[in-house]
Amino acid sequence: MSLLLPSLAGAADLAYEPAPVTEPVNQRIDKTWEFLVAPYFVAANITGTSQVGRLPNTDIDIGTDDILENLRFGGMIRTELIYQQKVGAMLDVAYMNLGGANDTPRGGGRIRVGVSQLILEGMGFYRAYATPQTSIDIYAGGRYWDIDLDLNATGTFAGNFTISRGDNWIDPVIGLRAFHMINDKWSVNARGDIGGFGAASDFTWNVQAGAGYHFNKTWSAHLQYKALGVDYDNGKSGTARFAYDTITHGPLLGIAARF
Repeated sequence: MSLLLPSLAGAADLAYEPAPVTEPVNQRIDKTWEFLVAPYFVAANITGTSQVGRLPNTDIDIGTDDILENLRFGGMIRTELIYQQKVGAMLDVAYMNLGGANDTPRGGGRIRVGVSQLILEGMGFYRAYATPQTSIDIYAGGRYWDIDLDLNATGTFAGNFTISRGDNWIDPVIGLRAFHMINDKWSVNARGDIGGFGAASDFTWNVQAGAGYHFNKTWSAHLQYKALGVDYDNGKSGTARFAYDTITHGPLLGIAARF
């Protein structure tokens, strides 16, 4: 549900001896603990299918314009900590609450539809490779999904009624991510993971990559492209049935503060 890497750092200063010598970029070995706070926004597009109760399988095709037009509330933030540049943990929260209403063609009724999606990731990671410019992390943890669909009808030929359906589940996830400082201002990064394995969803995956610009040792801005997929079916029948097979993808823009 983006994501920014724990070795994102500000530009290192250039120090000069009698003969000019550049200090290594992104060198933070003197810090026992390091923290990252990174709010971000994904211009998301959601495509796929969903099935709720006895209703037929329904195509989903929601663009960025649709999300912005119907957004009630949303928030996305990532936090990380790392100990001695070797082991750490990360938490990512992405929440969207969408809503819309339409008048029925006949009868003067009104139908209101609400959709909320919460994706919460909790991961631990181990830094398998590190130089002053480059790091590679192996991570594992869980991705929590909570999807809710609400339908409220008033004054329709079918009367007044409310239908609420949804589900929540946790997928185990394993992945790899890499970060590299090109120079004292620019960096590149990439991340990929897979999960589910039938424990909850049949399969889930995430890939993202992009570049960062470092204003100083604390602040940086990052632009990535992110794609997150899931194929979930609760295996139930009748009104309890819920299936969600989607890909959420789009550009990600974030600001990171590291201290």
